[in-house]
Amino acid sequence: MYIERDISTVQINKISVNRGKYQPVNFKANYFTVEKLGHNYTLSKISTDNEENLGKEPVLEYKSLGYKNKVFKYEFPMSYDGKYYTTMVYPNTDRYRIFYKDTGKYEKNGEEQIVNPIELARIASKEDRKINKLPTEFNYAKGIAEGKIVTAKCTPDGELEYDEQKHKDMPIILLIDSIQQYEVDQLTRLPRNIKGIITSSCEFNQLSHYGNQYRNNLSVMSVIVDEDKYNEIKKQEGKYLSVDNTSGVVNWKEIKPSTGGQISTTISFAPPLIEKVERLLKSDELTPQNCGNKGYRLSLIQKLINEGKLKDISVSKYFVIPEGYLSKLQKYMDIENFVEREDAFFNSVYTQEVNKKVEELGMNKRDLIVRSNFNTEDLDSFSSAGIYNSERNFDSTVLRTALEDVVQKATESEYTQNFHKKFGIKNEQIQPAVIVQDYIEPKYNFTLYSDDGDGNTIIELFNEVDWQTKSNALIKYNKKSKEFTVERVESPKGKYVIDEKGSITDYKLEESQISKDWEILTPILGIVTSGAAVLEKFFKHPQDIEGGIGKDGKVFFWQTRDIVAKAVKRI
Repeated sequence: MYIERDISTVQINKISVNRGKYQPVNFKANYFTVEKLGHNYTLSKISTDNEENLGKEPVLEYKSLGYKNKVFKYEFPMSYDGKYYTTMVYPNTDRYRIFYKDTGKYEKNGEEQIVNPIELARIASKEDRKINKLPTEFNYAKGIAEGKIVTAKCTPDGELEYDEQKHKDMPIILLIDSIQQYEVDQLTRLPRNIKGIITSSCEFNQLSHYGNQYRNNLSVMSVIVDEDKYNEIKKQEGKYLSVDNTSGVVNWKEIKPSTGGQISTTISFAPPLIEKVERLLKSDELTPQNCGNKGYRLSLIQKLINEGKLKDISVSKYFVIPEGYLSKLQKYMDIENFVEREDAFFNSVYTQEVNKKVEELGMNKRDLIVRSNFNTEDLDSFSSAGIYNSERNFDSTVLRTALEDVVQKATESEYTQNFHKKFGIKNEQIQPAVIVQDYIEPKYNFTLYSDDGDGNTIIELFNEVDWQTKSNALIKYNKKSKEFTVERVESPKGKYVIDEKGSITDYKLEESQISKDWEILTPILGIVTSGAAVLEKFFKHPQDIEGGIGKDGKVFFWQTRDIVAKAVKRI
């Protein structure tokens, strides 16, 4: 329910939850539940212990502007759980009062309370890292970077904000307080004079495509969760430092400023030219010249499996639609009317050929994945991981998915265009092809580095039913001792109760599915690391491998590429 009222004389009392710095208030009443879902921390409930015994029917009041800027007061019910009176959910407000309907009394003499959900989320996140034994520092790229310390921030629309013009002629190391999952567009536009990035928090997984981009572009990329240490390096702003994180911990020392001319912001790279092939290609027909490196490398994995050299590893059935074949379909893409375009695709001889190939190979036509296979992907000295698209195809026209959802989206996206511009790749040099493959619904996905620079294989393992139940672990395999070490494993869900002083009073965490399955997973991960060793030896270079583990324990490799990281150590 709500009533209209004037708020011009409302008094305000601040509830201090500023990293434990407590400014006393006159009563002990409120507690805040922060819920962890995956990587997200959200204030979900407000509670009162009613220590003042003001009544038995409390409601949480908050205000909202309505039509013609009229202010409305809302009442949010609170129920007793045996210890606290608690809201069922958290209303979308940072100001509230608690009113007892049976007695007409207010807590704190009716003064409005202010709560900071972001600060509460920080407190819960910090405690979560401690309980889950997560490191206070971790690295995406290990090496040595020299440059001027410059502060920057990511704007909500993905821009990297700092005085770029002022610093274009010098090497710099950026300090960014937080890098969120949606703030990734700047990755494709990092000028070459940026030698390193240090941040206090980052949502990307270490072996993700975004992490890969950092390693390919930077000598140093570190996350320093410890506030005191991060603030200490922030004090170095404007100084020239040599930053070294090769030990896994960030160290720095002041150096003399470097001198030199303007640093180019682009790199000249010419992708290889692929033959114009106007027919569908099966796995045993693929070469780097007729389909590109991504599809060809997949065929080499299949070849090693067939020869018995890659044991207990599978590749799901697939074929390649080369650029020459796709280019013949442009006439359909030019049809503006969606229904007419869909009808033209569905009835074309090309669609019939693709459907016939799917049936011929015994593939599941009702659940396929269409993956990019461009001539700029998975090259020996150049990586474009995460730049192009892959799309699932549910019993629809594969060719339309290939052209519209993979090729067109990739080539027209600002993210991809920025990447091409940075490396001096012209539009006419791009030759898009696609891989059509059976989709496998894995219980676990993984990304693997066959060598981390210190003689270990690193596996980032994911169990993800949805974003709220995402569970992941970083696992190290020592290639010499043959031992696995779980570097970290995160609880996918949790609840933290925080008092007015900013202290954790209670918490509950859900056990990770990875922890539950660890005894089953260990021999399966042995198959994964053995397969990685075979590919590393075959390609004569450390490999970046993506794959999955099926619900039956079967191991699949989706693709493999050379690690081309700029960092001294790869992770």
